[in-house]
Formats: sequence, structure tokens, C-alpha cells
Amino acid sequence: MAGISILFRPFSWIYSAVMSVRNWLFDVGLMRERRFNVPVVTIGNLAVGGTGKTPHTEYLYNLLKSRGNVAILSRGYGRDTKGFRWVHPTSTVDECGDEPCQIKRKYSQAIVAVDENRCEGIEKILNAEKVAAIVLDDAYQHRYVKPDLNILLTDYRRLFSEDHVVPEGHLRESKSGKRRADFIIITKCPADLKPIDFTLLTKRVNPLASQHLFFTTQEYSEPYPLFGEDRPFTGKKILAVTGISNPETLIEHLKSYGEVTSLRFSDHHPFGPEDIKRINASLGGHDAIITTEKDATRLVSHSSSLTTEVRKAIFVQPVVVSFLRDEADEFRKLTEQHLFAVGKS
Repeated sequence: MAGISILFRPFSWIYSAVMSVRNWLFDVGLMRERRFNVPVVTIGNLAVGGTGKTPHTEYLYNLLKSRGNVAILSRGYGRDTKGFRWVHPTSTVDECGDEPCQIKRKYSQAIVAVDENRCEGIEKILNAEKVAAIVLDDAYQHRYVKPDLNILLTDYRRLFSEDHVVPEGHLRESKSGKRRADFIIITKCPADLKPIDFTLLTKRVNPLASQHLFFTTQEYSEPYPLFGEDRPFTGKKILAVTGISNPETLIEHLKSYGEVTSLRFSDHHPFGPEDIKRINASLGGHDAIITTEKDATRLVSHSSSLTTEVRKAIFVQPVVVSFLRDEADEFRKLTEQHLFAVGKS
């Protein structure tokens, strides 16, 4: 595979050069970054694929909501619509994308919207709502907005510092893009990292002196049924149905429940009739199906096509972010300094 990836290197150089020129135009002011009169947090990554953006976005929402209304703005990846849309608890994935729907269903009081043009989206939110802060989900490369706090995520299993620009690797821009970050968070870390591991990871990521490096892990609470009445999860032979980039961490966790078989789809996979037939046929030999919160937003629309047995068997695995080394309080203090110390309102 390494030999094949090297063949893509010239294309990676071209793509990297294009992105570098674009970033330079923003850096020197030839392309305009816009500030708003409300604190804005950008959360994203350098790599294509999942680094845990949605759980971290939810963490930020819970952290900031004591300040007042918090708005979450996403582009709504994978939706069939264009332009600005409010996300409601009844919104569909086709209308708004899976991750915004997931957030709104979990936090009905949150102001959630989608717009591929983040500046226009922020304007529409501010014209309609009084908010204390806005969180831009998956917007690290959307440089038309100048954030007050820029958070860069990188997966413990696939650090950006050891990756390459697409198509040779998974990066959306060169590693030097890390310099725009105020915080770097290494996500999906094992909960039992040792002091030497923190030291080695810090050297590998090599943050700038001005940057703060944090480490988070994923914690899993009790699975809950996707359909029907609330009931405890008792599965021992589990079919894991996932449409996310990196399901390995989840699969390892599910093994604590029992024997796991994995049925994997691509990230943001739009489940179609053949996929539903495959899920229906795969239940045999398993006493439970577990899926992610993101996948649940897409599967729920196929309720009528799933068999009664499958609907009864499907559970959703919640995930939350937890900071290692007791750094949650430091993260909170530094976040508030970036967003509120200058007296924005």
C-alpha cells in the first residue's frame, strides 16, 4: 500500500500547493477574513474523516450554554438541500445532514442551523436570535470567518503530523496548517495513557509554544433502543452497524459487552433499500444490533423497511468526550478567556 500511495505524491504536491496559495492569500489579507460581534469557535481537523468532531462540538455546547443561547452552525454534509436552514427535532438527514440532526435531537434547546456559506449563516442566526456564542462545526478550512478560538482535532490512531496530503494521505491541507490553531486536541486516546505516552505524543504533534495541547478519550454510556419503549441492553452477540470513518474505537468498546460482528459502511453512508435488506438478513445469530448516534439519524427513516425483529434489536451507543489528566477545568478556563475576556457581547 505504501508503494501505491507514493504514486499519488505528485498529485498531493499539486493539491498542497493550491491550498498553500489559498492560505497565503488569507494570511496577507488579499482574501478577507470576517470577524463578528459574537464569540465564534471553530472546531475541525486537517484530515479527511472522523476525529470526533461531533462529540467535541456537543462538549463545547454543554460548556458554553451557561453563558446563554449557543448556536451550532454546520454546512450539513450529505444533505440534499442548499443554503440556510434551521434544524428542528423533526428535521430529516436529507434536509440538514446527519450530524446536525443528531445534535438537535440530543439538545432540543440548542440553536442548530446549516449553511455552506458560514458568514451568511452567522448573519441569519444573529438576525433571528440573541446568542452568547456560535460554534462552527467542521470549519477549520473555512477561513472566511475569523474565529475567536480555533480548535484543531487529530485522531490518536492517525496523527496529522504523520500523515500526507490527499490523495497520498488523508490531509485536506499541509501539516503547516496546524499553526492557525489555538488548541490542539488529540482525540480518541486510550483512557490509560502513561506519562511517557503524553510526552511522546507531544513530541510527535510538536505544538507551537503559543498553542495548548489537550488529550481526550471517548466514554460510552448505556445503549438505548432506537425504536420502542425504553429497556435495558442485554446483548451478548452483537452486530455493530456503522457508517463512520473510524469505527475501531467503538468496536473495541463493544467487545466489553460480548462477541462482536461488524457490518461497516462508508462515512455518512446514505442507507438504501439494499443496505436495509442486508441489515435485516444479518440479524440471524445475533441478539442485538448496536449503531452509532450519527447512523441512528439515518436508520430511523427506514423504520418501515426494517423487520420487526430488527427494530426490536437495534440499540444506539451514546458517546461523550472526557479530558485526560484532569484538564477539563483548564480547557474551560482557557476557552472562556478566548471567548469572553475581551468583553464581546
